[in-house]
Amino acid sequence: MALAGQVARQFPSDFKVHPLSDVLGGEVVGFDLRSLVAETDNTAFLHAVCKSGVLVFRDQKLTAADFVALSRFCGEIEFHVLDQYRMEDHPEIYVLSNVIENGKPIGDPKNGFGWHSDLSYMQRPTAYTILYGVQTPPVGAETLFCSTFKAYESLDDSQKARLEKLSVVHSYTYMRNRNKRYIENNAVSTPLTREQAARTPDVIHPLIRTHPITGRRSLYLGGDDITEIQGLSEAETRSLVEELFEFAIQERFRFVQEWQPRDVVIWDNRGTMHTATEYDREKYRRLIWRTSIRGEVPF
Repeated sequence: MALAGQVARQFPSDFKVHPLSDVLGGEVVGFDLRSLVAETDNTAFLHAVCKSGVLVFRDQKLTAADFVALSRFCGEIEFHVLDQYRMEDHPEIYVLSNVIENGKPIGDPKNGFGWHSDLSYMQRPTAYTILYGVQTPPVGAETLFCSTFKAYESLDDSQKARLEKLSVVHSYTYMRNRNKRYIENNAVSTPLTREQAARTPDVIHPLIRTHPITGRRSLYLGGDDITEIQGLSEAETRSLVEELFEFAIQERFRFVQEWQPRDVVIWDNRGTMHTATEYDREKYRRLIWRTSIRGEVPF
């Protein structure tokens, strides 16, 4: 991350992670994310994210430019397919909100509902997702996380051996246009344009994924974008997918993020899944900024 002609700064010594559960999740207290300037080496920071799975930073006072700079510090930003919900002045930021201004939503009103890992339908899926809670409801709107590392490690050896041989077809077009459960959960009203569909061709990923930094293995299920497990019938695919999701999202593998205003939450999609939860949309305003950091081809 060092700029040309500069020496990378040492990672800040006041960066201390306090575990939030026995499974995953950590909070970094009293740390200003604006201190992560471009010439600081990001290796230790990303290792901390990978180790905890989810990192929470409270009371961050970020402008949109600050948030983009933080995201670029973490890696290459992946621009979201749905252009209509990207921030006009900072298109790197995807806006999530129930707020209506001048008769139009200022952000995606129901994105993120249903267990998933982000952008699993891309050839190089999201490594890290970063959310900034500009406005958060005092009740509801939690984000639930589960550790797909812990889920994989809890399988017996025969189950692991079977699943390690399987590959999965992920399809954004299927999820957005044809998957009834996704459409119901996320209030999808319009199909993808031809251009958006062209940017997201179907991809094939392994069902068991190896983390490129830690070497740990995890169940890589993606979400409602799965159309096929290669070598299985449609009925067998649906049965196995439902079985694995039910196993992975058990309470013993979970962590709950209860949002406070100005929280920044960063997580590693290679070993977690997550889902948004509902809140009183008529009573409370919710405004979240989101960026996605592109990862590697899963292996």
